[in-house]
Amino acid sequence: MQQKENIVGFIYGEVGSTEFNFTVNSQGIRKFDYIYAPHKEGNMLAQVMDIRQLSDLKFEEAISMTSDDEIPHIKNKVSAFADVIGYRDKKGLLQSPRTPFNAGSGIVRADEDLIRQVLGLNAAKENGAYVGLLKGHDLKVYLNVDSLVQKHICVLAKTGGGKSYACGVLVEELLKKKIPMVIIDTHGEYHSLTKPNKSRKDQKNMERFGVKQRDYSSQMTEFSPLGGRGSVKHLTLSGLNLEAREITDLLSAKLSGPQIGVLYQAIKEVKEYKQIYDLRDIIDAVNRSKSNARWNVIASLESLDSIGVFSERGTSTGELVRNGKCSTINMKGVPPDVQEVVVARLTKELFDARKAGKIPPFLFVVEEAHNYCPERGFRSAVSSNILRTIASEGRKFGMGLCIISQRPAKVDKNIISQCNTNIILKVTNPNDLKAIIQSVEGLTNQTYREIQRLPIGVALISGASLQIPIMAEIRTRETSHGGKSVNITKGGGLSDKPPKMPNMSMPEPQPRVQPEISIDFPEPTPNRSKSTKKALNVNRVAKRLGWVSTGDPDEAIKILTKEAEKMKENVYKYLDSLAKLGENYCHEENPECIKCPMKESCKYRASYGKKAGFFSKR
Repeated sequence: MQQKENIVGFIYGEVGSTEFNFTVNSQGIRKFDYIYAPHKEGNMLAQVMDIRQLSDLKFEEAISMTSDDEIPHIKNKVSAFADVIGYRDKKGLLQSPRTPFNAGSGIVRADEDLIRQVLGLNAAKENGAYVGLLKGHDLKVYLNVDSLVQKHICVLAKTGGGKSYACGVLVEELLKKKIPMVIIDTHGEYHSLTKPNKSRKDQKNMERFGVKQRDYSSQMTEFSPLGGRGSVKHLTLSGLNLEAREITDLLSAKLSGPQIGVLYQAIKEVKEYKQIYDLRDIIDAVNRSKSNARWNVIASLESLDSIGVFSERGTSTGELVRNGKCSTINMKGVPPDVQEVVVARLTKELFDARKAGKIPPFLFVVEEAHNYCPERGFRSAVSSNILRTIASEGRKFGMGLCIISQRPAKVDKNIISQCNTNIILKVTNPNDLKAIIQSVEGLTNQTYREIQRLPIGVALISGASLQIPIMAEIRTRETSHGGKSVNITKGGGLSDKPPKMPNMSMPEPQPRVQPEISIDFPEPTPNRSKSTKKALNVNRVAKRLGWVSTGDPDEAIKILTKEAEKMKENVYKYLDSLAKLGENYCHEENPECIKCPMKESCKYRASYGKKAGFFSKR
């Protein structure tokens, strides 16, 4: 039985099994408060969704009143509308009542244990990420870390709604749990994780949320495609041994059938003579094609090569993903088309490395996701396909995905629907709201209205082991917030202090050198054992004929290629004829010089033929 002094109201009127109205006799009851409603099936938890004040002042009386009239005594009564959440059965499953509540039943505030039990707030400090307080209660909200990382996350809000702030809180918590992360930092905001939050304004809020200022500089590493400067490392992508399919995935302009055929044929020919090749080798091979389709292919490849992020030895995935560390890819100042290529290629390299077990399980965070995986119909991006793959298959291999966007309607719906954990802050655009309701499970028309009214800093959270969506006040950050809006005025007037311009200079082009030994690629040195069989045959024949003096197959092929072009010969037919000589007659040991069609001009036979008795057998 409830104690009468704890009762805050009584159920009245038409009563259902999933909702009811009750009188409010306590001024402390507010919207979104959780209440306990007695029911014969179990301890029911409900939430106050609306509060109204009823008065005995009639419309005619109110319209006839003037400012000079004495306000009559008005009797007010407060009524609240509650939405029933349910109860836990003996198996711990959330159940809804199947019979209506009893009118006249007393309503009391729900205690902390009942709220935790029914809502599923079971994650503890040890295995949970502390994101804030339950709206209307001093109850800490912990989200299960395993559910966060394994089942994908989306953070959605309008501009200035606090999405980057909320994501910063999430990153702080995951860093405490030593979760590896890679962040696509479109605007360069996450460098602030290396600095403690010294804002005086936030000090009182820190005490309320129970957090203290700190920094995570020891766990942060920043990369940039624009080159290294200071503590920022230069991010490069491997441009060696790219397959035709990988290249076409990176091209913004799609190739036609004949153009793709030219590309495949060029790479096939290059691979016959080179075990290690780069974009320039492919471009040279395409240029030798007789097809008119080659010109668009060359233009596309030149455009890809000119962005300056491909190198013979790209940044290794092992350097980006390390236990307990977070790598940020600072895209500030990088052109949008280059950003797409970087995200597309980097995501694929990370996914392949994760599938092969070369790197530990990690979370991949993508800021401004509408730029990299736009909804079909808005525009296309070269990074869309790989991000869709990560959303659908990443959890199987331990690569979690977190997407953040201010335009949910412009993000691929397939990706949003794959996110199990949703952190939604204030959104007002009708198209964005519609996209959220259609893509996120468990949201209703009532939720649609509430998302528009959310105060800044309050988020609707679903998933992450929660049984139903809840509203939480996002806690104050421990580190400085890098996504603050720029103040246009200061002290009531325009600031005349010129802004500091970022270093936008591209890195100086480096001379092409052979890469060092690495985990991902074979050693590209003049080692004959690392050359293809055809390349070895060509080098051996050309050297014995006296056409080249080098023992390096790659160098020999370069020399012969230039000679073939001077003679206006088909380069690959020319090289192939030499390769066949090496395979059929000019063997490494015991060459059959007597049968070779080039025996008359062969310097090798002229030097060693007499000793071997070749001339006597003519």
